[in-house]
Amino acid sequence: MHQTLNSATIYVSPSIGSDRSYSGGYDGLSPLPDGAGSGPFRTLDRALSAAADLRTAGVTRPLTIALCEDIFLDRPLKITVPGVTLTGHGGRRRICGGHRLEGWAEDSFNGVPCLSHTLPERKCGSWDFTDLYVNGCPAVSPRFPAEGCLRAIACEHDICTHLGENVSSKWFVADTADLAGVAGIETATVNYYHYWIDEHSPVESYDPATGKLVMRYASRFGINTQYAPEEHTGALNYYLTNIPSQFACPGEWYLDRAAGKVYYIPRAGESAETISVYAPEIDHFFTVTGEDIHLRGLDFCATRGEYVSRIELCTETDPDKASPEVAYASDGQSVCGAPGSIRFRDCVRCSLSDCRLENVGIYAVEIGAGSRAVRIEDCEMSHLAAGGVKVIGGKFNAPADRKTSGCSVRRCHIHHCGERYAAGCGVLICHASEIEVADCHIHHLDYTGISVGWEWGYGENSSFGNLIRGNHIHHVGMGRLSDMGGIYLLGRQPGTVVCENRIHDITSNHYGGWGIYTDEGSSFMRIERNVIYNTKCESYHQHYGSCNTVRNNIFAFGKGGVRLSRNEVHDGILFEGNIFLLRGKPAYNDTALAPLSARGNLFWDLSGSPRLFMDAELTEWHEKFGMDADSAVADPRFADAEGYDFTLLPDSPALAMGFEPLTGFLATGRK
Repeated sequence: MHQTLNSATIYVSPSIGSDRSYSGGYDGLSPLPDGAGSGPFRTLDRALSAAADLRTAGVTRPLTIALCEDIFLDRPLKITVPGVTLTGHGGRRRICGGHRLEGWAEDSFNGVPCLSHTLPERKCGSWDFTDLYVNGCPAVSPRFPAEGCLRAIACEHDICTHLGENVSSKWFVADTADLAGVAGIETATVNYYHYWIDEHSPVESYDPATGKLVMRYASRFGINTQYAPEEHTGALNYYLTNIPSQFACPGEWYLDRAAGKVYYIPRAGESAETISVYAPEIDHFFTVTGEDIHLRGLDFCATRGEYVSRIELCTETDPDKASPEVAYASDGQSVCGAPGSIRFRDCVRCSLSDCRLENVGIYAVEIGAGSRAVRIEDCEMSHLAAGGVKVIGGKFNAPADRKTSGCSVRRCHIHHCGERYAAGCGVLICHASEIEVADCHIHHLDYTGISVGWEWGYGENSSFGNLIRGNHIHHVGMGRLSDMGGIYLLGRQPGTVVCENRIHDITSNHYGGWGIYTDEGSSFMRIERNVIYNTKCESYHQHYGSCNTVRNNIFAFGKGGVRLSRNEVHDGILFEGNIFLLRGKPAYNDTALAPLSARGNLFWDLSGSPRLFMDAELTEWHEKFGMDADSAVADPRFADAEGYDFTLLPDSPALAMGFEPLTGFLATGRK
């Protein structure tokens, strides 16, 4: 007999369950109806309510809510019952934040052969979604031009200096010849990459006579028209999306809201019978708050990706009083204001483990302020609108209950991020301490792999004691954004360690494709036992900082080994016992010398005698600049450097110099 005294599992089955509390209803204590009143609930909402009732009644044992089949959420849920685990019964179960669109037929739209789906009538309002997911990947909005970008003739504030980063523009002047004959511009979205962000805004108005295009949301940073002789990082290269007249390419979709129809051009191998299509309805699945709440062995898919950056501006008459929110076309960095599809807030000892999240916006997971000991483990996150995991807490002067600490992201596979908002990070850590990101595989994203810290300069910082260890980070940047790296660090972070990471194939747009990047004020960090290769810019870059130690790393095949960007007369950074493998580039490239110390490093250039600084070889570098005592020029004797196997052979001179050999996947890239 099922009863609360001998049961610790509550079951949910949308197809055979019942939420009724009167005759014919079930108690949720059995996965199948037993004829005696026990059976599954129909909804997860009812199961959570029943778990809360048990806690009120004094039942304190750990409880499990088991999903007997996939479920579809029409609204986000709050999970606040302590000691609850949500998982699947009889196998993995999927939680979907949208509708599966079935019943596709061959059709045509604007004369283009395609598939179509007629949406059912809704009881309230019309269908309105801006994402469509087909066979596990986002479909693409029709764009103009089909490839490449267009250039502007003028901008509202056409500023090309560094100060241009902080001057917004609401409009620009397009070349009318570029847009002649393009229908639907008034309902399109303007998209552009510049600096280290991508911006997106609906068109507010367009004048085809003058080419003036007004955006609904102003640019967060300046845009300009400096394309020659050398393109400025703020130059406006734009394209338009949601242009129905451009519907032409496989993978594109369009929602005709007036007709209530969705059109889709199948990719190779797809047909009406083989496509699995989801239209997202909600923007997140759960907000988790409380203690000992766990999500395990579940698959999540299809949440909405709409996001507008909003900030409060202080008034001139009263700087302490915030004005109404102002909307911009982007956040200032890393899509930092965007939430996650699963949100842990004010949590203690909670977890997400062995879960898969795909086709979600904006970040897959968010660990918010006031959280401690939250674990994200053994999860896969893919095809994400922005990024993978965002961890954020209170600033250094925030109340203690707003601080976030002791959380971890371990053994996660995070890939194909930034598919709607390119500036999303694989893992973003803001104002949080003692966070561990370990043994993760992060790849194919348009911006930084792992970003740690959120205070620029030498001021107080609530980020400290973070550990970034054993991660494989590659194919980052993809040539779209600038000023980023495989691992990015910011501000004073005593006790932060970055070690045993394999980082490669980092490609920026204009500048800043670095392997490890210690940005403004980065201080008191240890960077050791990392392998970094194939970076568009230097393997390692420090903008400015203090008292950092970089040792026992391998820097190979970058645009030089190291760059320091600001001269500050203090102990900035020590490079000790590293191996530099170069190919015609200097070890210390475009480097400020005042904050630099170096000793005991090994240098080798595959194309000739290595240049340490400008044209200086080791002897001159040491005698003239006082650098690299106890360093040497010699072939480090890697097993296969060209094949990226950095295992040191037994006769390597690096071993004699005290280099601690790197082994396993870290050295070879092979498991």
